[in-house]
Amino acid sequence: MNISVSDWIQIFIALITLIGVLVSAIIAIKTLKQNNSMIEESNKANIVFYIDYNPACNMYFIIIKNFGNSIGKLLSLDISPKLDWQKTKFKQELTPLTESKNILLAPNQKVSSWFDFSEYPDKKFDVKIKYESLNKIYENSYSIDLTYINNIDWLIQHSFDDTTNDNKEVLYKINNSIRDLTDKFR
Repeated sequence: MNISVSDWIQIFIALITLIGVLVSAIIAIKTLKQNNSMIEESNKANIVFYIDYNPACNMYFIIIKNFGNSIGKLLSLDISPKLDWQKTKFKQELTPLTESKNILLAPNQKVSSWFDFSEYPDKKFDVKIKYESLNKIYENSYSIDLTYINNIDWLIQHSFDDTTNDNKEVLYKINNSIRDLTDKFR
């Protein structure tokens, strides 16, 4: 059986076409996987623990918030060192919010609780958070350092020379409250 030159050319063209189709299929599959990953990343929950300070009332709040676009379920939250009301000035018999588990959070929903950090001995915390979203489990680790709060300048901290105005402290608190609300809506 003799194979002609035109048969060889047709076989060669068929092989090149087959290779082209395989390469195109591989590229399409990788592109679909990347697109699915990007869609999942943009649609998943993003649950974060943080500590907020409100100078208007000189209070700290521990907050767990879902910054993502889907419902998320907090599975665990480990903070080192652990928050302990017995280390605070108020010595509450409450369990800190950080000990809570299985909290379901809708997009942009948060749960928060007051906690007294004013004379708390620890100012740096390592956080490990684990949550579920879109049938997958996510874990994040980061650190929180509260020493920055000492560097924030608020009007309430400064008194002016004019002692005749009884309303000035109230005005300072209103100013700080407005600044706090402005920060929250940015």
